[in-house]
Amino acid sequence: AEDVQAGFQAGANDFLSKPVEAGELRARVGTLLKLRKSVQQAIRTEMAFLQAQIKPHFLYNALNTTIAVCPDDPEKAMQLLIELSRYLRGSFDFQNREQLAPLHKELELIQSYLYLEKARFEERLQVEYDIDEQSRTLVPPLSIQPIVENAVRHGIMQQADGGTIRIAIQETEHALKVSVTDDGVGIAPDRLGSLLMESKKGGVGLINIHSRLLTLYGKGLRIDSEWGRGTTVSFEVPKP
Repeated sequence: AEDVQAGFQAGANDFLSKPVEAGELRARVGTLLKLRKSVQQAIRTEMAFLQAQIKPHFLYNALNTTIAVCPDDPEKAMQLLIELSRYLRGSFDFQNREQLAPLHKELELIQSYLYLEKARFEERLQVEYDIDEQSRTLVPPLSIQPIVENAVRHGIMQQADGGTIRIAIQETEHALKVSVTDDGVGIAPDRLGSLLMESKKGGVGLINIHSRLLTLYGKGLRIDSEWGRGTTVSFEVPKP
């Protein structure tokens, strides 16, 4: 019994004792394959739902910023509309139900989002990039942009003077390392430990990203924060 328990704790999905009956073995394997297929389909369905969500506050703010800019700088207003179109196209891609997507697709979404937010917040929002754009490693869609959005909304924009977002994406021998750092208000120590264990309240949040990473790679988000100094959210995508 102890060996069986140790096997399950190490990641085993089922157990058969010898002598193994061929029919039972095939049935158990078939059940596990169907279960895996069901889990993958559930993830794809959830991704389709998440990608189809409209964020009213962001759309209202982006449109209001464009309207404000239009009389004095029509060219900038046009560029804002182009970036908004790119953002919406990347977020609401109904055909993209795959678990993984090219890195450059996620980067396009991030850049469009930050272009729109920078037009709104101006000097209060500063952005630094340290990105290996030549990487061909696939990443879970909507895995980085929501972290950046969280850093903007709940990190630096909680300060009167704003702050800086630093996005680092670098490829190593074994993995693609992604980190988003802000010098905002940080996360209170009493909340930091339970942040990824709270019940999901809707939207594309850190908990959703964490659960998808755990499903795909067995390892989720890492959050390091110092109250009043800022936060870093990071994860790794193993190379195949």
